[in-house]
Amino acid sequence: MSHTIGRTRLATAAICALALVAAACGSEKKSTTTGGTTPATTGPATSAPTTAGATTPGTAAPGTTPGTTPGTTAGAAGPAKGTPIKLALIYSETGRSAPAYNSVDTVAAAWTKWINADMGGINGHSVEVMALDGLSTGEGAAAAANKAIAAGVVGVVIQDSTAENAISDTLTKAGIPVIGGSANGRPQDTGDTHWPNTYFNVAPSNPATAASTLLATAAAGKKKYAAAVCAEVPTCADAGKLYGSVAPTLGLEYVGLVTVGASDPSYTAPCLELIGKGAEVINLGLAPQTAISIIDECNLQGYTGAFSSANNSVTAKAFEGIKGLNLIGGLNGFPWWADAPPAKQFRDVVDKYGDGTDTRDPSATSTWAALELFHKAMGAKGPASDKPVTAADVIGVYHGISGETLDGLLPTKITYVADGFQPVITCFWMFEMKDGKFSTLTSGESGNGASGDLQTTCFGK
Repeated sequence: MSHTIGRTRLATAAICALALVAAACGSEKKSTTTGGTTPATTGPATSAPTTAGATTPGTAAPGTTPGTTPGTTAGAAGPAKGTPIKLALIYSETGRSAPAYNSVDTVAAAWTKWINADMGGINGHSVEVMALDGLSTGEGAAAAANKAIAAGVVGVVIQDSTAENAISDTLTKAGIPVIGGSANGRPQDTGDTHWPNTYFNVAPSNPATAASTLLATAAAGKKKYAAAVCAEVPTCADAGKLYGSVAPTLGLEYVGLVTVGASDPSYTAPCLELIGKGAEVINLGLAPQTAISIIDECNLQGYTGAFSSANNSVTAKAFEGIKGLNLIGGLNGFPWWADAPPAKQFRDVVDKYGDGTDTRDPSATSTWAALELFHKAMGAKGPASDKPVTAADVIGVYHGISGETLDGLLPTKITYVADGFQPVITCFWMFEMKDGKFSTLTSGESGNGASGDLQTTCFGK
């Protein structure tokens, strides 16, 4: 059940987009193999194609009938006889961003197996997903993008906070659409905050994502807001401009920030500084392991307030075991704990076809939402099995998507346009974690029309 807090006054001032990416800091690496396969090294990037090709249909996921997902009419179950649909997932398997993204290949592999085995593909086409490691660097992401283009993919999901700005021009010039992902950065300098018309976001982007912790602070009834942000990325500290601008519009006092490095020998001084400022909420613009170190040290120094975090930095495995932790914030992927049937189906499929990797994080759920939007849209209007699916087909189908929410798996009613720039998404899922249990915070009108655990809150409305 959701935890409803009274309506908060949302900011209406126009604020420049900030490329604040908490997940880009730190150096923790993944310790388990995901996706059901071991990536084969191919130069600077690696690929691990998920299950592909025609398969014998099995049993539909619990709560569905073969060939359908809740709210969809995509494809009838049966042997996939058409040419395969090739997609790519460019993500941080290794490098500093890996802890925030290393569940997404498991989700993509599980979804692919489910689509091919239980759903008969999409309109009779089997699906292949190449999982490509962007190495948490622009160079690695560029190499992965070039590999995806050479392989003939018709769409790309990006889950790498360093990748979007590095590869958007490459994909756009190649005519390959981006069909979802983390949406942390601006894909190109458009002079505004909008996305190119072949960039089909399913997640909120800045400034809404950076402001989500402020909105959660107001919804939780706190007043004094401070932040600890990564020292490794200069733009992390720029978040202070946004915090200082938005806080007063919500009745909050922004008392400042400190920068913290993952390799710092001690966190005593920054914690004492934040405590001295009277912070009631300390936002953690940090990778999970660094954030945990700050939490431990600040509590040791006598801090009794709450902490906040947002988006890809929020993982259940990182925070749920910290005794007494009160964590609030915003997610750019739907809550993995939701009771609603579409969220339950996500868990059922990952349980059935996953490799045991913990997928309780918004990177995992936003990957699922992106793939399910592809499933529904292409199943309804994509080419039949006797015709190959091209990138141009995908772009054409996506330009016809209007008012889609995937029954609450998307943060707002998604409508894409054929001309100009795609609109930014300003809605997200607010949450609170107490005693190791996550719940949804709600405030004001639902941004996606859902109620309960899947209800979203919007920035600037």
